[in-house]
Amino acid sequence: MRVFIKTKVVQPLMDVAQKYSVNPGVATVAAAYAALLATRQGKGFPLPELEAVLEREKRLPGNVRRFLEGQLADHWEEYRRTAGAFEEEALVDFFGDEALQVLQAGRCEFTTHAAVDPLCIGLLELAKGNTFADLNCGSGKFVRKAWFALWDASGSDEGLSVAGCSRDGELASLAFILCDVTGVRARILETSPFESFAERFDRILLVPPFGMEMRALNISRAQAVLEERFGNFPPLKRMSADWVFAARAASLLSPGGRAVVAVPLNALNGTQSRVYREFLVRNRLIESVISLPRGFLQGTQIPFALVVMREGVREIKFVDGNHYAAQRPGGPPALDAQTLLKDYRDLHDYEAVTTKSIEEVYTQDCNLMPDFHLEGGLSYNNARPLGDLVKDIRRGAKLAPEAWVPAAGDGEAPARKVSLKHFGDGMLDDELPGLAAVPAGAEEAVAENGDLLVSRMGTPFKMAVVGPHGGKLVADENVWIVRTGGDRQLAYYLRAYLESAAGAKWLARMATGGGLQTVSAKNLAKIPVPDAEPEKVAAIAGALEEATREACEARRRLAASLAAMKRVFDTLDKDGGQ
Repeated sequence: MRVFIKTKVVQPLMDVAQKYSVNPGVATVAAAYAALLATRQGKGFPLPELEAVLEREKRLPGNVRRFLEGQLADHWEEYRRTAGAFEEEALVDFFGDEALQVLQAGRCEFTTHAAVDPLCIGLLELAKGNTFADLNCGSGKFVRKAWFALWDASGSDEGLSVAGCSRDGELASLAFILCDVTGVRARILETSPFESFAERFDRILLVPPFGMEMRALNISRAQAVLEERFGNFPPLKRMSADWVFAARAASLLSPGGRAVVAVPLNALNGTQSRVYREFLVRNRLIESVISLPRGFLQGTQIPFALVVMREGVREIKFVDGNHYAAQRPGGPPALDAQTLLKDYRDLHDYEAVTTKSIEEVYTQDCNLMPDFHLEGGLSYNNARPLGDLVKDIRRGAKLAPEAWVPAAGDGEAPARKVSLKHFGDGMLDDELPGLAAVPAGAEEAVAENGDLLVSRMGTPFKMAVVGPHGGKLVADENVWIVRTGGDRQLAYYLRAYLESAAGAKWLARMATGGGLQTVSAKNLAKIPVPDAEPEKVAAIAGALEEATREACEARRRLAASLAAMKRVFDTLDKDGGQ
């Protein structure tokens, strides 16, 4: 009978759900659960009325009862006619991995990929007697895994304390259903992590919605619950809540407890929520940071990190999970969690693992990017910071659009504007937008001969050396002007290095942000530039300048050839088509 459960019961239920539900996966699981409840009551087939099924289920939480009624009430008669006969044990099998696949096909939740779950189990160090909570449990996938991990550690399923929380009533109901069917006696709470909790937990997992702004939560309530645990927690502002979620997980730990929190990679060194990141580092609450590549979260391609939290740490361990991950074409990503955990627990540093003191991390702007620390931080042996080599790094003019007044007529413009779109491949466009004059307030943004222009945003970051030009060249707010004092050789040497593999890697390390990376003047100035003999500097700069000149000429010839192609007919059709 088990062989036919999908074709005789589940697929027919899905067929009905697809007719009316915007989320047929959810409706199918709800219908299958209601059918299972009826079978448990010994009612057999045809299935009884939905009201009769729910009436006898006194133990169902109110939100689950409302969920079932909302998903099924108007269509239960059709489900009754559609569902074939089945055995209870056969339908229970459906509520294992197959039910999760049905839900994930509809992308109804944001959660770690199955490959990451063993790593989370290992990092949490679940042990006998631990209480566990998943503060954003979704459909309860990890709640069930934690339950069975604690069962293995305890040798019994008696006395286990496992809880799951979800702000989404639908997901909370699904978590209850999947736990109930699989024999997991977990408490599923329809609540936000920022509600007040009377209890504390020994182990916590939290995979919050990435990039959620505090305004989506109750700021005053969140501030209050954080100050219950941290009396001096920084005031909450309308910004990303990524590290605020992490702080909330830490605040709910019992003494000696451990938490694992997922944080998007761009939050590890970004400036927007740095005050909260610094608070956690300063208060010795971050034990380790393990970065993971894209593809290891269901519902998004954002790279992220698992942050392990506990009280009283003296150093932070950094792990580059890319060394243990593999993308399989046409299949799910793979992660060697066992080897990663082994290297993580080892006291020695490896290529992908290193440890830094809290003090060292704090002095480096609390940058928590693993690859930043794995490459030795900012070491200037045989190199000097870029900022020491140039006279100044300034940002282009940040002005309202109406301040950039275009030049009138076709004559030579007294000034020209340069933006990100006007340079690439090391070359400025031949034609730049003409301006009537240098806008008021943009006097310090006029580029000089020999300046290096670097895009403020990437990636990859664009750059070009300013040459002699008619009129004044004014950069806008998305361009950094690196002043060399007219030293074109230095400008070309810097450009050559920043466009090299090593320079590009440093730019990426110094950049912050999510999909669109941004580099600050402060971080640009920190990039180490290798020392070189004057003859070598001259050779590198000269070769790049000559190659750029050839590329510019080739670009002009290409533009002329493309224009000529469009004029062929008119040029050769002398008689006007007669």
